[in-house]
Amino acid sequence: MPATGRHADLPLRDGDLVEFLLARFDEDEEAARFVQLSPAPGNRALVAHVLRDAAAKRQLVEYFRDLERQGRRGDTMDNALRLIGQTYADHPHYRPEWRP
Repeated sequence: MPATGRHADLPLRDGDLVEFLLARFDEDEEAARFVQLSPAPGNRALVAHVLRDAAAKRQLVEYFRDLERQGRRGDTMDNALRLIGQTYADHPHYRPEWRP
């Protein structure tokens, strides 16, 4: 099934998983920015953590995309994407075949 939408240019064999992950990172960042609006103490550290986490995961996926373009895709990359995806296993669009 070809990837569609915002991240459709990703050439990965698991393009749907990659698109799913990048969309979840977007949602995480959006939620963190919403929480940032709350005056509750401690939110600043939580928001900063969530934003750093999403950025790091996004960089990892982009790194894997670069490896794919170089023809250097391997099982480690597939496994890492599946492990990252496991974080979102309760999301309604998560697919059972993505489990590690």
